Amino acid sequence: MKKFVAAFLSLMLLLGLSACDSGAAKQADLTAVMDSMKEVLENTEMMDLTADNLLPQYGIDSADCKQFAVYIDSTGLKGDEIVLLEGVDADAAARLKEKMDERYQQKENTMKDYQPEEFAMLKECKVEQTGNYVSMIVSPQHEELEKIYSEAFQ
Repeated sequence: MKKFVAAFLSLMLLLGLSACDSGAAKQADLTAVMDSMKEVLENTEMMDLTADNLLPQYGIDSADCKQFAVYIDSTGLKGDEIVLLEGVDADAAARLKEKMDERYQQKENTMKDYQPEEFAMLKECKVEQTGNYVSMIVSPQHEELEKIYSEAFQ
């Protein structure tokens, strides 16, 4: 009987420990995700942005970011812009989402009158937040890129 109780308690402890891990939020290395996206992107005239660009380009305080990867069209002729952000906490993520919503609206206002083809593409794209992660993927290949992004969390 003692062996049965000991085995039962060991099994419960093992199950309890494994259950704790299953509730953990999925995480992704945003630099690696961006590298995977770059491999399939057809627009070759794009450039990476650094932490120094976050404030002037998006109004984002880099202290709100645990990690980020940003890749934008360098010609100014296309609307391609991929922004992947992870907030340091839920409050920071909410601020990042707000800034990305503002950026999306800014792109929408600019493209509507001056770049109608790019505007049509933009309307198919979106800003998304999942936990502390925020993304804005604007590209004619947005479906393929969104799949790469979502698979990084599986």
